[in-house]
Amino acid sequence: MKKVLLVYTSAGAGHQKAAEALYQYLKDNHSFFELKIIDLLDYTPASFRLLYSKGYIFLISKLPWLWYLFYRMAFLCANNRIFACLDYLTALPFVDLLERERPDVVISTHFLTSSILTVFKKKNPAQEIKLVSIITDYNLHPLWLGEGVDLYIAACDFAREELLKRNVPADKIRVCGIPAKEKFYRQADRREIAQKLGVDPSAFTALVITGAVGLGPIEEIVHALAGEVQLLVVCGNNKNLYRRLTGLNLPRVKPFPLIDYVDELMSVSDAVVTKAGGLTITESLAKGLPMVFFSNIPGLESANARVLSENGCAFDSSGIAEIKQRVLSLKNNPALYQETVSRITRFRKSQTLTAIASEIKNLLTCCGEV
Repeated sequence: MKKVLLVYTSAGAGHQKAAEALYQYLKDNHSFFELKIIDLLDYTPASFRLLYSKGYIFLISKLPWLWYLFYRMAFLCANNRIFACLDYLTALPFVDLLERERPDVVISTHFLTSSILTVFKKKNPAQEIKLVSIITDYNLHPLWLGEGVDLYIAACDFAREELLKRNVPADKIRVCGIPAKEKFYRQADRREIAQKLGVDPSAFTALVITGAVGLGPIEEIVHALAGEVQLLVVCGNNKNLYRRLTGLNLPRVKPFPLIDYVDELMSVSDAVVTKAGGLTITESLAKGLPMVFFSNIPGLESANARVLSENGCAFDSSGIAEIKQRVLSLKNNPALYQETVSRITRFRKSQTLTAIASEIKNLLTCCGEV
């Protein structure tokens, strides 16, 4: 039995959701892996955790321009030995965990692990640990790079090309996609789920969703599209937004709080109106749904939007009027809708979980460990 440690950070929900999806799949289907999943931030000082998680949410919601400045400055920290050592020293309890548990493979859905493992491997050459880094965006920030990474899992060919441009050997890259929970890949009965949710299964339906924080001009989008299409609106942790939308009692508009059955909402939807986060994109692709992007976080989300738009799977938008126009074009132009769905089918990765599990086994086999 081989020890597999899955590592994420709770700075943004996507890293955690990807790790949990893969953890559950491996647990259900691969009994020869001894699995453990952790939040890396739990192994850092409280001040660092607060800065990394709460600070991130504050910046993207209140000061996105400052966030983008930090994002660009972070390019200077990529694969830098000094910054890697600082990350290592910040996460010494995590280093202790590695020394105690001695995992055979560490699978990470956050770039912070790459710098820590790079230093750890140099300091502990006798302790052979393989590091698999799952890049949870459709582009590449150089912070994902690290000498200690044995295998990169890329979301798409564009991300692979970006890795190659950064001199990562081709044999260290696999294009498998970003892991989502198995339920997103399954076929579902639209009419049955619509009846359960109390919505019209025959109406063109747009799902408006912006992640756990509930950022963006959601109310303005709802008012623009109400009466034009059926709307399902996930408000996340934004309780005030949920109360306001519920109080409006608009026809064919159904608001939801933070929920764990987004797959069901996607199963009765025809399009998704969302920010371009890596996991929401992955879940929408798995369900074959065209996307209309808005209020993307400067940096990787805007880069995600560009990649998906250039591949014909989504439409970026810069304001409420354009969001409305994009959604109604999908509703009223069947040829455009079908072409977009066809492009999604060609672009998406439908065997991500199986493929990643296979790559982990191959990595151990090549090293004579299985």
